[in-house]
Amino acid sequence: MPNIVFTKGVDTFTFSKGREYPLDDPARVNVVTDLSAGGQMYAYDKGIEEQFFNISFRGLPQVDFDNFADWLTNIAVGPKNTFTYTDEDLSNHTVRLLDVANPLKATSHEAFAGTIRLRKEV
Repeated sequence: MPNIVFTKGVDTFTFSKGREYPLDDPARVNVVTDLSAGGQMYAYDKGIEEQFFNISFRGLPQVDFDNFADWLTNIAVGPKNTFTYTDEDLSNHTVRLLDVANPLKATSHEAFAGTIRLRKEV
């Protein structure tokens, strides 16, 4: 199974390992709710389904940590820029990075783990 790839223009980054199972790619409807003073619930369906990808890794090497840190700060610039996320099934998704700080943390010498959060553009 191919590893995850991030692409923006000529910049590309491939993780050296696959992500952790269970996969966590929730879809959710975008319904705003509120309660009236009398306790009646009102719901407004904004008609948009949102798709998220929570990409969890364990045991990533230093080079993946460094490459992702560069991607976060210089290419994606947190959620500022969209890019293409190619998943394990070779499906392409236009996404934004939801993280503004690097979610990958050292778990041992030159080994990193964490969950990268992406939101698919609608």
